[in-house]
Amino acid sequence: MLINPNLPESKLTLSPFPGTRIVQETFGLVGTQINDPHVTGRIWTLQGLYLPVRGRAVGGVRAKLTDQKDFFTFINQRDLEVLLNLGSPGGYCPWLDSEYVDQSDREWHGFCVDEDDLVDDLYERELLLRAQYDEGDFLPEGSEISRRIHNGQGDDYEELNVLLWDMDTSTGFGPDPRFETIENRWRSVERTARAQRGVLWFKV
Repeated sequence: MLINPNLPESKLTLSPFPGTRIVQETFGLVGTQINDPHVTGRIWTLQGLYLPVRGRAVGGVRAKLTDQKDFFTFINQRDLEVLLNLGSPGGYCPWLDSEYVDQSDREWHGFCVDEDDLVDDLYERELLLRAQYDEGDFLPEGSEISRRIHNGQGDDYEELNVLLWDMDTSTGFGPDPRFETIENRWRSVERTARAQRGVLWFKV
């Protein structure tokens, strides 16, 4: 087990960077590599951990990973613990109060993303974009963020996001760097599927 996120004392360990859901403690996992179970030669490298999101069927911390072609994905804590040999399929997962499962089980989620994951990634990219400007500067209207997303086996796509405005739409004040309003600032304007070219695609 990595950590029991349900314990009160875990809240201090899982303290995020201010204004984000990125967990400061990484448990030494950043840089850990995991082979993709479906594509030979595709290797996922763990980039960081993120706070749990309420309401998920499988809670716990979330891990973000990228591959050699800069696709990113997320994985839940339960499945990550199995891949890291911190939990065994059929064994008891104490923080979830259920059994660990393997990749053949219908309850296995593995590498995928949902809207919360996409928002966390977008905000992280926006922070990197802001770092290119002086503090207090507006981000230029029409700024673009392109990202490659892996949402499970056979579901790879590239998404283009465009900045509508860098201000709070309710007050008109800006710049607005807040996490909770990022979906008001950016729009996804294009998604392009990126088909895999067989099991050796990532070795080409």
